Amino acid sequence: MNGADGTPEAAAAAMRAPGDGTREAAPGDGARETAREWHVRGAREADAGAVAEAVRQLLVELGGAPGPSSAMREVARTVIASPAAVGAVFVAEAQAELVGVLAASWQTAIHALGVYALIQDLWVHPAWRDRDIGGSLLQELFALARARGCARVEVGLPRESFSRFSATEGFYLRNGFAANGPRMRRLLS
Repeated sequence: MNGADGTPEAAAAAMRAPGDGTREAAPGDGARETAREWHVRGAREADAGAVAEAVRQLLVELGGAPGPSSAMREVARTVIASPAAVGAVFVAEAQAELVGVLAASWQTAIHALGVYALIQDLWVHPAWRDRDIGGSLLQELFALARARGCARVEVGLPRESFSRFSATEGFYLRNGFAANGPRMRRLLS
């Protein structure tokens, strides 16, 4: 649960460092800007509302029922404020607006031989898909996870009935993931 130099502070600093998700827009690719179309960076506390809204949109798209917006904002603030202990949140930004988000938590498991990253939420605004924003968000997480000494990153796929299941599965396969079996859950009341 530490940064490259073994400290939680280094992990937090790595989380806040700007990403390399910036790319030059190619002529004719529908780009909205000619230079820096979008970039990836670690989320800041001021992003909590936009991150919560993005996750709300993800849940709606997946057919789920989002919780209260205020509670989602508070959880987003908690994760953003505690990257060394709780998890990491990265955002993709274009023209000062959030167009993508990745939230992951740090897990510790005997079977994983220690700490690993578990992607909780990954969403790209529909108008910004197919521009490698999701891949760039993943690359930022991979870099931070390596700096923390993680040897793996896991993600659960949506239900197979999700209309974009094949596209989602293909995205993760193209980004180096392999099948790891289905996940199940039980809600506790």
